[in-house]
Amino acid sequence: MPLAPGQVVFTDKDSFRLKFPQPYDPYAITKFHAEVTDDDNNSVPLDEVYNHHWLIFNSQGNRGVCGGYLSYIFGVGQESRNTPVVFPDGTGYVAKGSWPWFANIHLLRTEGLRVETNRSQAVKDCIECSYGPGKGCFPWQSGTFACCADGSRCPVDSPQQPVKNYYLTYTMEYTTDASAVKPVRLYVLDGSNCQIEYNIQADEANPYQVTEHSWTAPASGDIAFTVGHVHNSGVNISLLVNDEIKCTSVPTYGTEVGKPGNEKGYIVKFSSCNDGFSIQAGDTIGVRAVYYVGYDDPTGSGIPGGSHGGVMALFYLGAVEESLRDADGNKIEKPWELEWQPAPVVV
Repeated sequence: MPLAPGQVVFTDKDSFRLKFPQPYDPYAITKFHAEVTDDDNNSVPLDEVYNHHWLIFNSQGNRGVCGGYLSYIFGVGQESRNTPVVFPDGTGYVAKGSWPWFANIHLLRTEGLRVETNRSQAVKDCIECSYGPGKGCFPWQSGTFACCADGSRCPVDSPQQPVKNYYLTYTMEYTTDASAVKPVRLYVLDGSNCQIEYNIQADEANPYQVTEHSWTAPASGDIAFTVGHVHNSGVNISLLVNDEIKCTSVPTYGTEVGKPGNEKGYIVKFSSCNDGFSIQAGDTIGVRAVYYVGYDDPTGSGIPGGSHGGVMALFYLGAVEESLRDADGNKIEKPWELEWQPAPVVV
């Protein structure tokens, strides 16, 4: 993927094809890892190319509530180099060799940006998809994908700077003995109620901004794996069952300039939860994301505090398919037909 300084790539999730194993029999993916690399297969630091997200799809999709871009199987963003998907022993994502796989890859090259106040502000405006002249969007679209679409460009000092090539390098561990693995059903829950991205405003008086949404669990089952995703200035994100926190995913911010895997001021890792827990049909399942919107940001984020554009509040979880039961205790024969409904609002 060629990128000039300031340039954006946003691949089409329905046509950007990936190579995946193609065994004749079903196989089970037990681990998936991806990162951005250069022509020499070196890891590229986030302060050179910001990995907004990469999302990998197949024809099946996950079974979450939103669909569209949130129907991905594996993802998501800047933290992925140190946050691979690793399913607990004995479980995995079962796929067929005949399934096609595609990717929506969203990268922004932040070298050579035009600096009007300071570089960190220029980076913030670029990676948060802020409106700017020549970006092909309108002011009211600031913070959305419209302001960092494929081929668009953040303002730079010299538009003629050389192009470099970048790649999504991905590895996976899998077994063709799929019968020895318990299949997991994947779900993505969005605490912003399927907005995908949303904007948050500065508030010095109440700097911890909470975004939360809840659903009614459509089935009982065992949750084997969970991990969350927020953007810069994110404090944490939690998955709740009946208002009880079952998993809190906490970001780690990097501390070394230009060091792949520990880039200063960027989220380089999220904690995940592999201990497992059970839910019951009818339980209230919530996602709660906390961002800091004061100006003196204590999170470790390297961009200016206050308002933020295009933030996210996602939770990715895997349920053991054979454990899924309806409200009467009957096995769910068609788990792909389960529907998540918004939880009733308690007044």
